Amino acid sequence: MDITWLGGDTLLLRGREAKVLVDPSGSDPESAARAGADILVGGLGAKNLLRPESGPQVVARPGEYELHGVSVRGVALREGTAFVTEVDEVAVCSFGALPTEISEEMLEALGVIDVLAVSLLGGAPSRTVAVAELVARLEPAVMVPTGYEPAADIATGELAAFVKEMGLAQVSAQAKLTLTGSAGGTEDTRVTILEPRR
Repeated sequence: MDITWLGGDTLLLRGREAKVLVDPSGSDPESAARAGADILVGGLGAKNLLRPESGPQVVARPGEYELHGVSVRGVALREGTAFVTEVDEVAVCSFGALPTEISEEMLEALGVIDVLAVSLLGGAPSRTVAVAELVARLEPAVMVPTGYEPAADIATGELAAFVKEMGLAQVSAQAKLTLTGSAGGTEDTRVTILEPRR
């Protein structure tokens, strides 16, 4: 399964049977169709559209769904919904708003997370601390930051505070992340910086 970052908070998951556009902050079905996606996951205030006449299926509400060989779990939070999308046995969790607290029930509902995608909201220091705490609680195998404007010099750009908070020594961006099967159960979370493809 390949993961590419389309800018903002949007990821495109390309599996064997389907393409999934994951955007917790709100793409519309037309943008998902332009990306060639079969399924759109997320969207603030959006409604489920599971049997569209044309275009992608939309999952925007809490619940469990099976579509085109893809499993989607929407977990209700006080601040919104966290989505866990499983494509080719790789579980990708995406958040819009970060939860102010994570209960044991929430951790259990989210399950094992292979890839955690969280918006940095432009790299504000307080947000990067909250994201680092979330990574420590959820213990994903891979963390992919989104929601920042890339800069030629990472040390002075919107990613700088996050890089420092996570204690990353070397940082370089790659075009896509390719995973084969679940990567869960690793001791250390690997941070992967993706280049935006717009």
